[in-house]
Amino acid sequence: MHHCILAYLIKSRSPLGSNSAGANGTDHFDKKSFKQDLTLDQLLLPMGNVSYKSFLMKIHTTRTSLFLLGLSVSISQAAIISLTPGQINGLDTTTTTFNNGDLSVTPFIGTTAATFNGNAVRLGIDGAGTNNNAFNDPDTDPNNGNEEKLQLVFQPTSGLTGISWDFSRADGPGANDGIFITGFTADPGAIYGGGSVPITSTVTYNAGILQMDLTGADFNDPLSFVTLSNPAASAGQTLLITTTDTTQAGAQFAIREISYENAVPEPSSLTLLSLAAFGLLHRRR
Repeated sequence: MHHCILAYLIKSRSPLGSNSAGANGTDHFDKKSFKQDLTLDQLLLPMGNVSYKSFLMKIHTTRTSLFLLGLSVSISQAAIISLTPGQINGLDTTTTTFNNGDLSVTPFIGTTAATFNGNAVRLGIDGAGTNNNAFNDPDTDPNNGNEEKLQLVFQPTSGLTGISWDFSRADGPGANDGIFITGFTADPGAIYGGGSVPITSTVTYNAGILQMDLTGADFNDPLSFVTLSNPAASAGQTLLITTTDTTQAGAQFAIREISYENAVPEPSSLTLLSLAAFGLLHRRR
């Protein structure tokens, strides 16, 4: 970069030091005499209305801005991936886990690993509970080890953005009643939505746990869903989905789709972006 500035000075100014016109009519430049005769004042000769120092600062600012732009673009190039039950279970009742490099999905009964159902539309556990095409709690005891669960393990750059379902219910009034998703590091920004029937179900977050109270009134909704606006709350985390109801046996959660973002900014990337932005502001001052 310095050579470019010096070349500019040489080309646009009258001969400095021992520079003279050559035999062919072009400027002749003597590097030795140039080094001897060039002073700091000459380096700071104004180039139009821009001094050498401010010119360098403008170049630095431009380079920093381009770096920030490139970093922010790379961070923002996120894609939402949606997984259907058929993609997760492979339409095979012997499938024990799904892993695509961004996310691994594993079913459990209590603390014991299980196998998926083979249904293409609704995800569940094969040969257990009250409905193979859903995750169930077959009785009213939430702690006897027969609760069906789904484990989601995200890579550091992937995080949950939504789940959809139908024909689901878990609406007891107790603290242990509902669909629970545990393992968040912050509020995931959950918003509940439904289809054609009145929405009476609710979703709440507290201390790493998302609780959805799915009422019987919404059971026949053709498609219900929860969207999560903060996928960073589950990036790199292990989430566990559990279905329980202490007042009515047969609570169930029939998952139709799981979606996630596969380019969640890592903390180190956000820190780097913040430091670069701070450096740019400091230079402008």
